[in-house]
Amino acid sequence: MLHLFPLWLAVRGRHNFTNLSRWGEYGEDTYRQNFARPFGWLEFNATLASQQLGQHLAIAFDPCFVPKSGKHTAGIGYFYSGCAGRELRGLEFSGIAAVDLADKAALHLEAVQTDGFKEGESLLAFYARILCERKEALLKLSRYVAADAYFARQPFVDTLLGEGFQLVTRLRKDARLRYLYNGPKLKRRRGRPKTYDGRINPYALREDHFTRCAQAEDGSWVAYQSTVNVQSWKRNAKVVIVHHLDGQGQIKSAKIYACTNTAMDGAEVLHAYQCRFQIEFLYRDGKQHAGLAHCQARSPEKLHFHLNTALTAVSLAKAAYYLSAPPQERKAFSMADVKTQYANDLLLDRFIATFGIGPQISKINSIRERFRAIGKIAA
Repeated sequence: MLHLFPLWLAVRGRHNFTNLSRWGEYGEDTYRQNFARPFGWLEFNATLASQQLGQHLAIAFDPCFVPKSGKHTAGIGYFYSGCAGRELRGLEFSGIAAVDLADKAALHLEAVQTDGFKEGESLLAFYARILCERKEALLKLSRYVAADAYFARQPFVDTLLGEGFQLVTRLRKDARLRYLYNGPKLKRRRGRPKTYDGRINPYALREDHFTRCAQAEDGSWVAYQSTVNVQSWKRNAKVVIVHHLDGQGQIKSAKIYACTNTAMDGAEVLHAYQCRFQIEFLYRDGKQHAGLAHCQARSPEKLHFHLNTALTAVSLAKAAYYLSAPPQERKAFSMADVKTQYANDLLLDRFIATFGIGPQISKINSIRERFRAIGKIAA
């Protein structure tokens, strides 16, 4: 692994076994065989996250599609692609990441391929099982799971709550929400006491139930919070409704966010869901610079190893060249510059070894930093 991660960042072109053998020190068969060996990705990345991120964390969960051709690859099929807006043929994996809510930075934890369903198991139940099977390691980081609106369904919610997690998500705009009745109890009446006080219209909120919890500096949106009943969940939840305003201050759209923990502040609910998007940056850098979709293997073990190597390499680069600096000194993180630097380092070391030059002589040390910066976008 000490050899693989720097090599992965230095490789130019496709990240497959053939190209690794061209740039690396071993033959193609050696890389193939080692990719079939198990590695504790979750334990390794959880340790990295606990060392590099702060104390206020959330677990981001989001499936990701990667294209893949062939007929005999494990788990290949048709999956929804958010970029294409439709189902495409390829592979899907469920990405789990730790998100620092203070720094708004995410580090990869583990990628699990969508494959190996139990008999009669639905896709939603499979996603929930991925998190529940890893609860021991995940709960040490955070009990809050941030997921998009697809996961705002009762079976997924109930499963996570039963294992000790709390869910932060977004609800459909037509979700049926009900005010909780806070008035006096009526005596001498038969039947169950009054529990709810009418359905919520997201565009006309009652001031005796909803309070303002956050707003944009430019006045483009205002957020209101309240504890209400989510009928589809059959439970109460902390709900945040965000009104997006036009130039005249009129409501043009509304979005609904929810957290199963009713004690959580509405501004924190909104912030945690917004930070969920940081996992998308891991996917972007993994696809553009770390060969996330380049795997040429077909076995589930090698696919699992490749997906996690690509995303872990992105996390290691971010930890080394972004999170290691004090927050006030950080510049924009560029995965392209990190790859350029590692490629330059690899070439310089090859030149030194080929010509038999001492790597520690003063002339080499004086030009090393200039050589590493060749081709960088922000040198």
